Amino acid sequence: MTPTKKKRFLGVFLVLVALVGVFALAGCNQSTDTSTDTGTETEASTEGDKSKEVKVCFVEIVENGAFTTMMDGFKQGMADAGYTNVTYNVENAQGDSATLNQIAASLKDSDYDVIVPIATPASQACANAGITTPMVFMSVTDPVKAGITTSLDKPDKGMTGTSNVSDVESIFKFGQALVPDDFSKGVGIFYCTGETNAVVTAEAAKNYLEGEGITVTERTVTNSSEVQQTGTQLASEVGVIYVPVDSVVQAAMTQLTEAALKQNVPVLGTDPVMTEDGCLESVSVSNTNLGIESAKLAIEAINGTPVADIPILVLGSDDYAVNKATAEALGVTIPEEFDGHQVRVIG
Repeated sequence: MTPTKKKRFLGVFLVLVALVGVFALAGCNQSTDTSTDTGTETEASTEGDKSKEVKVCFVEIVENGAFTTMMDGFKQGMADAGYTNVTYNVENAQGDSATLNQIAASLKDSDYDVIVPIATPASQACANAGITTPMVFMSVTDPVKAGITTSLDKPDKGMTGTSNVSDVESIFKFGQALVPDDFSKGVGIFYCTGETNAVVTAEAAKNYLEGEGITVTERTVTNSSEVQQTGTQLASEVGVIYVPVDSVVQAAMTQLTEAALKQNVPVLGTDPVMTEDGCLESVSVSNTNLGIESAKLAIEAINGTPVADIPILVLGSDDYAVNKATAEALGVTIPEEFDGHQVRVIG
């Protein structure tokens, strides 16, 4: 081989060596990328790890039995889904709106995995507090009118949740079946003006009753301390009292039902806890189911689904309840079922 050919051969050889080096490095880089992708897939597969601690904060304007049942239902829903390492905290505003707003503001920088406001006042306070933690409300009758979203399908204010639309028609039809003569004396609608849930449901009730030709008298309160006196006066003016979805009046329900019963006036409620506290009857969404279904939404949020992609769930009324003691005091016979629904006897 001539010197010139040797030089050309050496040059080609060096080029080939260089190319092999390049491909080898590329192979290493490709191997590193694959490792990174595998790591990502492993990380994604650990989403929903049910052994990891989950922190939940309930927020309520006031303590009452319905809210307690909802919270118990939520806990049951989490446990049923396999989430047993859950820490729960309850923030209670003791009926004070200013305190409620302070609670909501304090949650802006919290380390909770999900915040669960109960009913409209707490949901409104949390929605307006600039909280970035996922929120799942329970028991808001009209989320759009309450201002906590503009859409049920695409929540746009940081929270999704469960809505309990009150079936006023079923409540009054059931009531008329139990105490038909009392409706001829008129129906009093009794609620708190500060509760959007109550205002919305009261309006629906008034429209229905007036459409049926029944006289309506409205009385309102601003806090629970006014319930007994105002309720006693209302009972003297009507044959039946109706209480819409209203946590303020519900907090003093026993005072109202006792005052009304002294005048032989039945009180119709929108929650089984109201019936436990002396209402003659109620037609409502099961509070336990509200909690369970809310937990399902919370699990979606905890596992990374954006709140805006979790539609608000509207639950129908399926719980027909009658208070046995109140029925006996009023001389009412309790049917086993009504309109295809089993009637649940309380007491």
